[in-house]
This record gives sequence, structure tokens and C-alpha cells, in this order.
Amino acid sequence: MKEEKQNKPVELKKSVYVKDKEKQTVEQAKENKRRTAKEEKKEQKKNRVPLRQQMRSQRFRHGTVASAITALGLVVLVLINVLMSSLSSRYPSMNIDLSTGSVNSLSTSVKKVVDGVQQDTKLIILGTEEQVKNNEILSSYNIKYSQVGVIAGKMAERNHKISVTYKDLDKDPTFVNQFTSEQITSGDVVVQTAKRSYVVKLTDMFDIQSDSTSGAQQVYTQVGDALAAGLSNAGAETLPIVAFATGHEEQLDTTAVKKVCTSNNFQTKEFNLLTDKIPDSARLIFIGAPKTDYTDAEIEKLDAFLSSSSSTSDRGLLLTTNVIDPTQMPKLASFLKEWGITLQHRVVMESDDSKYVMEQPSYLLAEAQTGVTLNKANTTYNDLLMPISQSMTLSEVSGVTTSALVKSGSTSYSVGTSDTSASASGKTQEASVLAAAAQKNLTVKGKKVNANVAVCGSSAFFADGIINTNTYSNGNWCADLARYLTGTNGTGAVTVTPVQTNAMDIKLSSASSLLLGFGVFTVIIPVCLFVAGIVVYRKRRKL
Repeated sequence: MKEEKQNKPVELKKSVYVKDKEKQTVEQAKENKRRTAKEEKKEQKKNRVPLRQQMRSQRFRHGTVASAITALGLVVLVLINVLMSSLSSRYPSMNIDLSTGSVNSLSTSVKKVVDGVQQDTKLIILGTEEQVKNNEILSSYNIKYSQVGVIAGKMAERNHKISVTYKDLDKDPTFVNQFTSEQITSGDVVVQTAKRSYVVKLTDMFDIQSDSTSGAQQVYTQVGDALAAGLSNAGAETLPIVAFATGHEEQLDTTAVKKVCTSNNFQTKEFNLLTDKIPDSARLIFIGAPKTDYTDAEIEKLDAFLSSSSSTSDRGLLLTTNVIDPTQMPKLASFLKEWGITLQHRVVMESDDSKYVMEQPSYLLAEAQTGVTLNKANTTYNDLLMPISQSMTLSEVSGVTTSALVKSGSTSYSVGTSDTSASASGKTQEASVLAAAAQKNLTVKGKKVNANVAVCGSSAFFADGIINTNTYSNGNWCADLARYLTGTNGTGAVTVTPVQTNAMDIKLSSASSLLLGFGVFTVIIPVCLFVAGIVVYRKRRKL
């Protein structure tokens, strides 16, 4: 028993020793393994082929790795294309406008109207979205109708109060019954607010003309301006009536003037001053270059309109002349004198060639006067073109305030109607009044109102091609004058300016056309592609 007890501690010490040895052996093995792995890693890193060299290898170029990377690149390109398409549909302004005259962009005046929309407004395009995008509407006339969708989309993007919808008249033919007076058709745009609906006709957005010499069609677009006019009209508090008087062989085609009026929150009506009564609620009468004198009854109608005690609104008369001889139209001349305006049977010419255009001294670049503020938001009118303008003088009349609206430059002179080709030599040079306004203050039902008479000595001032171009400020001045005469307010004038979309801006001789068509595209380019193909093939063989 004693011997067994003595042996037990020896066996215990041996067991601890063995365990320590085993533990040391395991740790040594692990350390050796780590060293081996570290050395192998260093060796692999040392022997690793650079990425650039791998990409140049035939295995990479012709193997599955290259195919996989190519496929991945294609997938990425497709995804980017889908993403960009979605974003461009959501945000149309992302698309770069490369159209002629930037007709797919919003002009400064259009942006001003869009920014001023403060109520929910719908732009209802009469056609399907596919028809609009694919230019299927009016395609036979070479009209790019997709511009309507692009411009409408950019308006909605800029102001979230504006929305765009498409109406298929084939599926909803009863929609036209809401607009029986306008006779809407496919391609028109209905601008709808809680106040009213305004129809922008196809003819308001596009104009097709034929060249008198070649017979070729010329397509003009004014989509942005026309839609802006629709927004302005549909959201306006009121639409004052401008009544265009006829019956005296008027020499001015008022089509362009009417478009300026309707584009700037006015309604237009036409009446015969001799046989018809002045339209109810008319705020402004426009007389465009009459050729014959008026009767006493007609003058009385004008006086009654201006002095009416039934209306508590400002009212006005705008007369434009085509060099009237006061002795041949004494009743009209007498009426104007009562308002302090006397017409002179003379044409104003300009001696300074920087102040007239078209090499015509009678086509004056006149100066707007600041004595009367037509529009507080716009006090500058650059380059008012006054072709063949009649001069006038102003006089004091009790109860009437007269003001010059437009004058010629100090280097101008006046001549008789038969001396327009005479030189400036020996002529007195001074500024002449070319347009004037007269105002009477009335009290109607306890409210102060103004009666206004304005005269412009140049009927061509309002002509098509002058009043509706951005080159001159005639359109803005006309719109602001109409607001001043009627005492109405509004946003800045919208001048509907046509832009030709199919202009032939490349002119080639037949020889140049042959060289470009046959020489470049038929010979040179194919030969270059053929040579490039051979070079690539030979280089690929050496890989």
C-alpha cells in the first residue's frame, strides 16, 4: 500500500509534462503553418501578373472573362439608357434643345407667364400621347407636332400648378360638346382653370404659308407663345373687350393686332360703327387707318361711349392713321382737336441712318416717352419701328390732359406727302410727336374713371411682321397701351412670334451637291471604312 501511494505523484507529474509537450508541439505546428502561409502569400504576390498585363493577354482578350466584362458593360449601358429615359420623361428640361430657333425651349416671356400661374391649370392636348410623340398629327404638312408635348411638359415641370393630360376624341367624342362655339378639333389644346377654359387652336400654334415664287410650303411655329397666351387668358380675372370698328374702308389688316390682344387677356369683337351699336361691355375701340370721314351720328356714338355714365370702368379709343389729310376728314379732325390732338398732313423722315431701317428714312426707329407710364413693370421699349408716320401737335384743352407717347429723334424732319424722296438738306430738324394720348377724368356713380383717346400716326406700326416680331418692341408697347387705355393690369406682354421650322439654311450648287453626295458619301467614307477594317484585322491576327 505504501509503495502504491509513493508512485501516484510520479505518475501525475509525468502526465503534466506530457501535456505541456503536446501543447508546445501544437503551438509550434501552428506557428510553422502561419510562416508557411505567409511565405506562400509573399511568393504569390511576387509572381502575380499585373492587371494591365493580364488585360493584354490572349486569355483575357479571347476568353470568357472578356465576354463576361463585355456583357456586364452592355447591361450597365442599357440600365443607364433606361434611367436617363425615365429622368428625361420626368424632367423634360434635361433634354438638350437642338431645334431650329430653339423652338423646344421656353423663352423669357413664356417663363414669366408660367411662373405667374397661381391656380390649378390643366393643359388638355386633344390627341393621344403616342400621336403627339410620334408627330402623327398634321404629319402630312411636315409639322413637328411633338413640340406641343415638349413645351407643355416643360411648363408643367417649371410650375407644379400646371398639369398635362391627353384626350382621345375617338374614345370621348362628347368632349367637344363643351366647346361648341370654338369648334375644337384634334390637335387643339384646351387650357382649363376654375375661372374659364381657353382654346388654343392649331392655327394659333402653327402657320403654313406658300412661297409665291417657288410654291414651297413654309411652316412657322409659335407653340410656346400661344400656350403662354392660353395660360394667361384662362387664369385672368377679367377679359376686357376690344371692339374693332369698320365701315370706312380701313386700310389696316387687323389680324396681327387682334392676335396681340387675345394673347394679352383681351377679347376681340368687330362691328360697323355706322350700322351697329358698340358691343356691350366694350372697354376699347380700335380704328385702323380709316379712309373716309365719319358722320355726325358716328362721332356722337364715340362721344357717348367715352362719356358713358353706365360703366364704372376706364374706357378708351385707339386710332391709327395712314397719313390722313385733315381737310379731307374734317369731322374726325374736329373730334380729335376737342381732345387736344391736331394731325399734320406731313410725313416724318430721319436724317441719321442709325435711326431708320431698310434704307428708308421714313422707316423710323422712334423713342417711347416717359411722361405716361403704360406698364409699371415695363418702362423700356427699345426700337419702336414707325414706318411712314404722320406727325401731330398737342394743345391745351380745358379738362383734358395730353401727353406725347412716341417721338422721333432730334435729327428728324417732316415733309409733305409728295416729297418723301427729298433729301434732308435745308430742312428743319427737330423731334416730332408720332403718337399721343389724351385723358379726361370722370366721376361715375361716385367712382373716378378715366376716358382716354390715343392716336398713332403710323398704321404700319401694327402690321403683321412688325407688331409680332421680337426684333422690335411694337407688340409689347401695343399690349401695354391697351391696358393703360382700359385701366387693366396684367403680366408682361406675350408677343406671339412665328419661327420658321423648315428654313432652307444650306445652299449648294449642283457641282457641290454632286461632290458631297457621290464623292464624300459614296466613295471617300466607304473607302476609309474598308481601309480601317483591314488595319484592325491585321492587328488582331498578331494578338
